[in-house]
Amino acid sequence: MTHLLSFRNFFYREGKNNPEKLERFVAPPYDVISEEEECEFKNKDPQNISHIILPESYKEAGIQLDKMIEDGSLICEDDRCICIYGIDYEHPETGEQISRYGFVGLLRLVDIFPPSNGVIPHEATFKKYLKDRLNLIRETDGNFSPIFTIYDGKGAADKIFKKYISKEPHLKTKDRDGFTHKIWEVWKEKDIKKFEKIVKSNKIIIADGHHRYITSLRHSKNGGCNYIMALFIDFNDPGLVIFTSHRQVHRMPIGSVSQLKKKAERYFIIKEVDTCTILKEKLINNKDNHVFGCYFQNSYLFIKLKEKIQPEKIISGNKPDEWKRLDIPILHNILFEKCLNIKKENIDFIKDHQKGIKNVDEGKIEALFLVNPTQLREVQEITNLGEIMPQKSTYFYPKPLSGLVIHKHTDTIE
Repeated sequence: MTHLLSFRNFFYREGKNNPEKLERFVAPPYDVISEEEECEFKNKDPQNISHIILPESYKEAGIQLDKMIEDGSLICEDDRCICIYGIDYEHPETGEQISRYGFVGLLRLVDIFPPSNGVIPHEATFKKYLKDRLNLIRETDGNFSPIFTIYDGKGAADKIFKKYISKEPHLKTKDRDGFTHKIWEVWKEKDIKKFEKIVKSNKIIIADGHHRYITSLRHSKNGGCNYIMALFIDFNDPGLVIFTSHRQVHRMPIGSVSQLKKKAERYFIIKEVDTCTILKEKLINNKDNHVFGCYFQNSYLFIKLKEKIQPEKIISGNKPDEWKRLDIPILHNILFEKCLNIKKENIDFIKDHQKGIKNVDEGKIEALFLVNPTQLREVQEITNLGEIMPQKSTYFYPKPLSGLVIHKHTDTIE
């Protein structure tokens, strides 16, 4: 059974009532910061959270965190709270102004491979990142940004949100994209109990933060904290957006568009279109029909799985039929492997399709394959089956900041 615990929220003292100052201290999650951006954030301020989440040494990260608490740079109230986390942002593709709300508390750590006690993973983890995050949590015993979780609460938290979000937030700042992040602290026991009931009554799917979850779980089994800071977002929040990772192919085993069409014709219908805009529109309008885009040798290709094809009968392995009918397995297992013989080592991922097109034009890659975003109902369906989603099939957006709310474990906190 899932369990939520309120916590003492550490935050930057100088950032209280000063959004511009707070902006100097916060950063994106560690795994979306490039090397260049890491330097920029670290140069903003000696106490920017990037010095801790991407440290020169893990031991120094622990020392710096303790020092910032001791000298009052990071402060918290005496009592526990649950935080409401709001983000006002602009959809990067449509320009639509969106607000999204969730709540932050401590989620009790339970084993998730296989899923148990209501906490469900949705993607696999990579060992090299697990070692890094484990070293960090051993030295800090802290969480610096919440993991991102989703649940099907049917709007149960909305009534609580409305009581608070009309008031001035406890913390407020902007991120590197100009999005506004806001925190309200909830102290009333009655409202905290309502949040606890929501978590207890629902399956909690880890959308982002699997490496931090797994390392925290390992740490807990060796005397560390039994909880991890988590952001809970309702499936039904209209501000919950999933983006995708497009596929860059560095080496195509074919030499022309006509060859591509010929090799794929058994399973796919392929038509050329005039522009990327037209291609994107066709992908969106056919999102339920297993469609893909391709930019190869200055041609934009609209690729659609033939209606008579049953992917569950073609894709091998012991995955359930629902998994085999997802777009990503169809792209990789049928188009890439069976049709084009594209090797895994020649594929990488990119979120910005325009940059991918530029990479093709500049000869950095040979082809770009565009993929529609995974739909929430698909994530829910696959995770409910006890399966995990294919690699790089979801990118939940926007992500919560690092350093805006901080959980530091001590014996007096739990």
